[in-house]
Amino acid sequence: MKKTVFIILSLALILMVTSCGGPKADVKKMLKMYEDYTEVANKAVEDKVLDDKEVEELNEIMADIEEFGEEMDEKYEDDEDATKEAEEYLSDEKNAEIVKNYTKALMALWDCEGAENLN
Repeated sequence: MKKTVFIILSLALILMVTSCGGPKADVKKMLKMYEDYTEVANKAVEDKVLDDKEVEELNEIMADIEEFGEEMDEKYEDDEDATKEAEEYLSDEKNAEIVKNYTKALMALWDCEGAENLN
């Protein structure tokens, strides 16, 4: 019985440690959210009109981005090494391009009818 409990607790600890991931994993997750938002935004701006479904989807993704960003800020607030690691990962050409495309998509949305409904 003790051996089974020990194995279960060990597996739980391993899962907990590996799921935390660190700054690089967190930045990857954030970049994936940026890519998702960019994809939806680019499709939405094709007709220059944001319908209710597009607005809802964009607002949901943005809420996730903001929530995760706050979690990252809190998590790495006093960790200079983690902040540096995240910045280095973001400065990679491919990752910087994701951020650039996300920013362009955000700006393009404001030229659309219905943009006032975005959060």
